[in-house]
Amino acid sequence: MKYEDQIAKIKNIVSSPMRKFKPEELKGIIERYHKNHPKSKDAYYRARKIIPGGVEHNLAFNFPFPLESKKVYGCWMETIDDVKLLDYLMCGGPIILGHQYKPLIDKVTDVIKEIGPCHGITNEYEYLAAEQLQKHFPSCEIVRWLQSGTEADMLAIRIARTFTNRKWIIKIGGSYHGWSDQLVYDMHVPGTKMLESHGIPKPVLKFTESVPPNDIEALREMFKEKRKVAAVIVEPMGGESGANPVRPEFNKEVEELCHENGTLMISDEVVCAFRLHMGGGQAYFGYKPDISVFGKIVGHGFPSAAAVGGRADVMSLCAAGVSGGKRAYTGGTIAANPLTCAAAYHAIKFVEETNATQKAGHAANRLAIGLNEVFEKYELPWFSYNYGGTVHFHTSCVFGLDLNDNTQVGQIPLRKDFMGEMGAALVDQEIISVAGSRFYTCILHTDEIVDETIQKIDNICQKIE
Repeated sequence: MKYEDQIAKIKNIVSSPMRKFKPEELKGIIERYHKNHPKSKDAYYRARKIIPGGVEHNLAFNFPFPLESKKVYGCWMETIDDVKLLDYLMCGGPIILGHQYKPLIDKVTDVIKEIGPCHGITNEYEYLAAEQLQKHFPSCEIVRWLQSGTEADMLAIRIARTFTNRKWIIKIGGSYHGWSDQLVYDMHVPGTKMLESHGIPKPVLKFTESVPPNDIEALREMFKEKRKVAAVIVEPMGGESGANPVRPEFNKEVEELCHENGTLMISDEVVCAFRLHMGGGQAYFGYKPDISVFGKIVGHGFPSAAAVGGRADVMSLCAAGVSGGKRAYTGGTIAANPLTCAAAYHAIKFVEETNATQKAGHAANRLAIGLNEVFEKYELPWFSYNYGGTVHFHTSCVFGLDLNDNTQVGQIPLRKDFMGEMGAALVDQEIISVAGSRFYTCILHTDEIVDETIQKIDNICQKIE
C-alpha cells in the first residue's frame, strides 16, 4: 500500500465516528475471557499485591486483565489455563525463527554448560557477534554491546552530544526510543509532548525536541531555530514501529539535512534489524546513519541484548576503561556476556541461512492483504499494511490522532479502549497480538496459519456494528 493511501485512510478513520462492537457481542467476548482464563485472573490479583499494577510488561496489558503464560514454542503460546494461542506477539518482535528454535537453543545451552554465562572480562563471542552484526550493517564500523534498547538509545545520544559538543536532540513525534529520562517525550501519539513525562524534571528535557512525522520542512526550521543540534533520532519505519507510517524518502532527507548541519543521524533499528531487512531500516530505505541502535532483536529474545554501532571516530568515544580524555561514559558488568553474544552471533547466522526475514515478510504481506479484503467485505474503514514481518491493522487508529484538531484531542482514551477490546476479541479467537493492533510474524506462520488467522479476523468483523 502506498504511503499516500495509508495517510488518507488514517485521516478517514480518525475524522469519522469510531466503529464499535455490538453491545451483546462485546459482552460475550468479555464473559468468555473471564470464563476461559480464571487462573490468569487469579494470578493477576495475586501479582497486584507485590508488583505495581500487577504486571511488569507494557505489552502484557490485556483487557480485561493480563494473561499469564505457561510456555511458548514455535508460533504458539500456552497460558496457565491451558489455552493455546496463536502467537503474533513474538516477544515484542525479536522472535523471527520461532520460539525455542532448537539449533539456537542448543548453541546457547552449550555456552552455559561449557563456557559459563557471564565472566566479567572479554570472551571471543563479543567480537564474533560484532563482526556478524557488522556484516549486515556496514555503517557500524565499531560496535559496543549493551543490555537493552533503552540503554542503547541513552548511550547513542550521549555519544552524539560528546562528539559534536552540542546539546539538542530532535526526535520524530510519536516515536518510541525507550524510557530514559531524556527520550520520554512526545511518545506514541505525535504532539503529546510531556504527557507521559511524569517524574522527570522539566530541565532534563530542556534540550529534547520533536517535529511532526514526515515533515522535513519542520525539521529544517528546527535546525534554524535550535542551531546546535547534536543528533536527530528516527524510527526507520515511522513512529511505533510504523503505526505512523514513514514517507519513503523521509529517512534519506533526514540524513542529508543532518550532514548539511554537522549533526549526527541516529537510526533506531530495535525493531527493524533482520525483521524488516537483514540490513535493517537503513538498507531498506537507502540511507547511512552515523549511529545505529539495536535492542532485543539481536539476541532473538535472549536477555540482556542490545548494541550501539557506528562510525569509528564517533564510537571511539565510548571505549571501555578509565580515561581523562573526552569520552561518553558507559558501563555494564553484564553487557557483552558470552551467553547473549553467542545468542546474537548464532541467531543472526540462522536468520540469514533460513531466509527468515523473507519468509516472515511473505507471511506478513499475505496477512495484510487478507485483512484488507475482510475489512472491505464488511465495509469497514479499517485497513492493514506491513513493513517486512511487521503487520499493522488500524481500527480505532489512536496513533493517528491529530492533536492540533480540537475534535480529536479528547479521543485518545476512547480509541485506546477500543484497542483493548480488539485485543480481547483476538484472544477470544485464540490469537495474541501487540496491543490489539499489530502482528509480528515468524518463519512458522505458514500460509495455512495465515489463512486461519484471516478467517478469525472475519469472525471478529461480524461482531462490529
